Amino acid sequence: MAGVNRVAADFGWGGPREVCSQGAMIRFGKTLKADPSQGGAWLERRMKFLISIFLLSGLAVRAGALGVGVGQSPSQATQMLQSDGILKTIGNAAVRLEGQRLVVTRKDARLPMVMDFARCQGVGVTWDREQWWVLPIDQAGAQIDANRALWVLPGDAGSPENAWHVELQGGMLHAEKTGGGLTVTVEAESATLTKAEARPHSDEFGHRFALEFDGGPALEEALAGFYWGTMLPSVVERTMAAHFPYSDGYVLSTLNVQSYAGSYPAVDHEFQIKGRLAMGSDADVDVVRRMIELQFKLMKDDPEGLWRAPTSVQPNGTREYHVRRNSEDRRENAAMFPLTGDIEVVEEAWHYYEARKDLGWLRAHIENLEHAADWILANSDQYGRVWSDVYYEDQVMKDGRETEAQAFAARAFELLAGMERLLGRRAKAEEFAGAGKKMANVLTAPLPLGYWDEKNERFIDWVDRNGKVHDHLHLLANELPVTFGYATKSQAAAVRKLIDANQGEFERFPSFLAAKVENYDQSEIGDGGPYDLCAAGRYWYWDAAYRETNAQGGMLQDQLKTVAAEGAKHGYFMDERYDMDHVYYIDGKDSHGAQKYYEYPNTFAAVLITKYLGLTIPADADLRVAPQLKSEGSVEFATPAYAVRYSYNGNRFVLKNLADKPRRVRVDLSGLGAGAGQFALESKRQGDRLGGQWTLTLAAGEEARWTKE
Repeated sequence: MAGVNRVAADFGWGGPREVCSQGAMIRFGKTLKADPSQGGAWLERRMKFLISIFLLSGLAVRAGALGVGVGQSPSQATQMLQSDGILKTIGNAAVRLEGQRLVVTRKDARLPMVMDFARCQGVGVTWDREQWWVLPIDQAGAQIDANRALWVLPGDAGSPENAWHVELQGGMLHAEKTGGGLTVTVEAESATLTKAEARPHSDEFGHRFALEFDGGPALEEALAGFYWGTMLPSVVERTMAAHFPYSDGYVLSTLNVQSYAGSYPAVDHEFQIKGRLAMGSDADVDVVRRMIELQFKLMKDDPEGLWRAPTSVQPNGTREYHVRRNSEDRRENAAMFPLTGDIEVVEEAWHYYEARKDLGWLRAHIENLEHAADWILANSDQYGRVWSDVYYEDQVMKDGRETEAQAFAARAFELLAGMERLLGRRAKAEEFAGAGKKMANVLTAPLPLGYWDEKNERFIDWVDRNGKVHDHLHLLANELPVTFGYATKSQAAAVRKLIDANQGEFERFPSFLAAKVENYDQSEIGDGGPYDLCAAGRYWYWDAAYRETNAQGGMLQDQLKTVAAEGAKHGYFMDERYDMDHVYYIDGKDSHGAQKYYEYPNTFAAVLITKYLGLTIPADADLRVAPQLKSEGSVEFATPAYAVRYSYNGNRFVLKNLADKPRRVRVDLSGLGAGAGQFALESKRQGDRLGGQWTLTLAAGEEARWTKE
């Protein structure tokens, strides 16, 4: 059955269990029962699989002793396999070498081909219900079915052994985790096998990326490690979550489900979505759509009918719509993320629209976004101030109105107004544009009405419901009004001065919450301790956005190198928070919180691709290229959303369209290089310049060239 996967694993919140996926068997633990609705069909299929394995034990050959086609050198096909050890045997197959790939053809049509891999994990790719699904397989006993491809990766990201990409042009494959390996049964006339790095430098369809500049290979390796090690295995919609009450769009925040097994629409989905949209594959964008639609469903299912986005949804379907936390001294109390998810989903929907240009989808969901806006407005006062409580830091007692939430809300209403205009809903567009403008105006107004501290020339962190101002030089509270273009010129200049003066604290690790984390008192810290008074990926993403706005490509590169180096130490797994053994966590370690956490891997992908390499998909073009590179070299992304290669040698920039069709491209070279001078497009017929950007249409395979004046 296409797209149906079978999982066997006990993820730690109960005993052995059996679950059925669209009529297929899912086995947890050692219990095995057939689905009564299938009659004997399932049992027959299972017995056929076991009998096939038994019969093929006499037909299978070692990877180093495979048969080859007539007229082919016996060493060619085997040489490709002998250099790595995870592919052990292929049964019932003739093998031939075609270029850099192996083609395996079934010998006995009555039996499947069977491949055995050792010391590995897998990621299946399947097409079902007119969309792509990712099927990670790593837990002992887990099983999946896929109809397009299976990637088999060495268990260790640093392994010298290769990964294998098994592709189908028809038929089905079944993979089962057996001990440390995988047994793959292929019900198809043929399949192709291609080698890749232990963590492939490609998306799940094999579209490769390459970063050839100073420091680029380490960033390329980190991107691959984070993508295949955390980002893809976190997608458990049709594996672990296949029979949860909410399954489509269910993405884990940590692979260590003993820490958190839920999916978290507030905060976590925002950065999961940013990372996947940056990677840009069709499968990644399909996951994003389902994540957004999951949020809409959870909002619709709010038992109070308020369209609140919950903090989390748990495996048993429990939704957390209202979570309050006490301060460390138990004198204060604040709500966790009451508006965060509703504000975030507006930006998420906008970026999904940019990626797909799907007006039909936007029209179908615009009322969901309007409900989100209504909930935000219900928590705003007559001055346009949003009483958000906690927005990002769930262990800081922000019982009141905070600057970062105000900035995000103003921008969300601005984006929503733009979406309404696209749909021709003028009255709604004007309503939301007016609300956003009101929020932005009060954001930059001085205290006590607004958020700007005139005396100290900076934005404060939050004002509590008693009117008390709390301020410890909060990073995002100061950067966001500048990044979104709301700050006045004098405010922006003061913020730049503040950021520069405290750069050592903010950049202790990308990026610290505030410059004065030691000044938070016990009434400001949550009862879980100073958990968030450190660095986190969510702060880093928006810090990087500020750096991009200010053309600080060197800073972006330093941040990326720092995170990549930390990831390389631990097999490209990252922890939840990075305290750098500083102030509150003096324990000889640099991090705390859940291990194998989603946040830095996804943020790394988003910062690298969209902020530093400058590849994004705008609403009014097929591609935008705005690199922040400071060294010479080249960048290539074959993923169809980008399909681009560019190179820079100091005085020349060359951009090539790798797609097989014309593409409309916007190019901004203002952040490129370190020297003075502007770039000029060599062929004026290719495009026009407006301000600092060119807009041009490139034919399939066409290049455009710029030289520095």
